[in-house]
Amino acid sequence: MTASAREHYQRVRQLTQQGRYSRATHEAQQLLQTLPAHVPTLQLLAMAAERAGYPAKAESAFQELLRIAPGRAQLELDYGRFLRRLGRAAQAETHLLKAARLGVPQSPALLALAAADAAENDDQDTALRRFDEAVARFPEDPYVLLNFAMQLLKSADPAKAEAMCRRVLTLAPFDQLALAYRGTAWQLLGDSREGWLLDYERMIVSVDVPLPAGYGDREAFCADLREVLEALHRTRAPPIEQSVRGGTQTNGFLFRLKHPLLATLEEQIRVALVAVLKRFPDDGQHPFWSRRHKHPVGDGLRFSGAWSVRLRDRGFHANHIHPQGWMSSALYIALPKAIATATDSAGHIQFGSPLAELGLDLPPRRTVKPTLGTLVLFPSYMWHGTLPFHSHEPRITVAFDVLPSELVNPAATRL
Repeated sequence: MTASAREHYQRVRQLTQQGRYSRATHEAQQLLQTLPAHVPTLQLLAMAAERAGYPAKAESAFQELLRIAPGRAQLELDYGRFLRRLGRAAQAETHLLKAARLGVPQSPALLALAAADAAENDDQDTALRRFDEAVARFPEDPYVLLNFAMQLLKSADPAKAEAMCRRVLTLAPFDQLALAYRGTAWQLLGDSREGWLLDYERMIVSVDVPLPAGYGDREAFCADLREVLEALHRTRAPPIEQSVRGGTQTNGFLFRLKHPLLATLEEQIRVALVAVLKRFPDDGQHPFWSRRHKHPVGDGLRFSGAWSVRLRDRGFHANHIHPQGWMSSALYIALPKAIATATDSAGHIQFGSPLAELGLDLPPRRTVKPTLGTLVLFPSYMWHGTLPFHSHEPRITVAFDVLPSELVNPAATRL
């Protein structure tokens, strides 16, 4: 590779890391005219093109990768996952199973994927047998155990699903997905511990973010924030593998940006969080309450992610949880009049209805109406989603996940 080509490749990498996917796609295509079989560039092109909303370009890159580098388990796996995201399950299975055959001896994840794909083809017996084999070979692998738990919930075996979650929580007491699946299993079993784990009244908290100096009313502060955020919603397609349907999400960590109003917003959010943390019960045995910082000050918290979502007409969030958080959130920056004046639940945030892929059709346990400038906080392991609404005005939120930098009790009770 020439020095010029090497510099060009580094520019493609940097653009991709910055989330400038459309530009990265263009630059990668240009570089491939000089280096038509350069595997790293093709891999960047596949990623950037999909995230920029160009699935045909991404697929061409994957196909070229498989042509020039056949027999690579990771490429088969990545292409299979890409096809699944496009809804082409039958084609996806071909590549996922090929990846499994190429990589099973070294990869529990591929074994779990092979089992999950059998389930998607309605071969439940094969799926359960493959999961049992995967657990036998990798008894402490969270990916295998949690995928098995998901399949068991779908197969109406909540008792065994709960057992898989318990094994994960023995290894990682604060695994958010394990807690979510366990709560659902307990609900299906009629186990009273569901109410201990998921207290929908006390754990869902609404708090007004205090106004910074210079602002006399909430509407003015939110209007200025909206202007800043609107400029960041540049993509055309919903984010990949996220909950957004009918809208866009900003790229990267929102508070990394140098805009002074975003820095002010982060400061005001920390003030609101401190007020909420002071009201937490003193329960060192609980996987949510026990993680309260010993001294609830803003410096005792760190953000594991922050972003903005802009939903359009008929937009919504699919039900989901946040695996990398402790507390998650929704702060309402812009709301359509149709939501504010509606007599139904359009545009509301709902809690307790599980991931649709589980096929359980459980109704929400609580629904909260959004109000301008209000921050809604809840456990990251609590299932939540947003109901669709009809309006030409956007619904704009800021969301984040927060983690404690210290724990009251690092070894939470393992039930």
